[in-house]
Amino acid sequence: MPNKDYKVPLRASRRLIAQGVGASMLLVALVTVILVTRQDNIGVTDSRRLPSSETTTTSTELDGRTVVVERLKHILRIRDQAFRDRNTAILADVYTVDCPCLEGDTNAIEELVTNNYHIVGGATSIRVRRVEQVSKRLWLVVADFRSAPLRIEAIDKELIREEPAGDELFQFALSKPTESTDWLLGRATAYRNDSG
Repeated sequence: MPNKDYKVPLRASRRLIAQGVGASMLLVALVTVILVTRQDNIGVTDSRRLPSSETTTTSTELDGRTVVVERLKHILRIRDQAFRDRNTAILADVYTVDCPCLEGDTNAIEELVTNNYHIVGGATSIRVRRVEQVSKRLWLVVADFRSAPLRIEAIDKELIREEPAGDELFQFALSKPTESTDWLLGRATAYRNDSG
């Protein structure tokens, strides 16, 4: 999903062609349990860089982080569904109008439709490393973006291309354009961790 590569056609970017896991309302209901039991470091900064006098995260900040991370996961499930169903219309509800992802994913899905290709496999997920609130309407999430192996097949199940699983570090920017909207994905760029 690197920003500069986002306009690359489907055949050139594996990250633009992922099949999704259907949106699960049960996951949303169980988010608290999942966050308590998993180890994805939501809201945790590397302790080697924290001074000992660092204050703890408030429950309001943690609640905001939880909401943003769960929204990002939901956005990625919708994105996966859009590729699986070859439906570009649902992307408008999860991306900002100026998000490069919107144009890139739309073009990739249209290429699938034009060639009558289908995605098999390729579900995506994230492992969150850091969450940061930049402003009241902007959060940044640094996470490993993972994708399962996938196949692109013609209508007669002829293999067009096969891609291995992938894992790359990304920074996702989620914004809320107005009070009435939900968090939307505004940008997804490859992230370089310069701290080693």
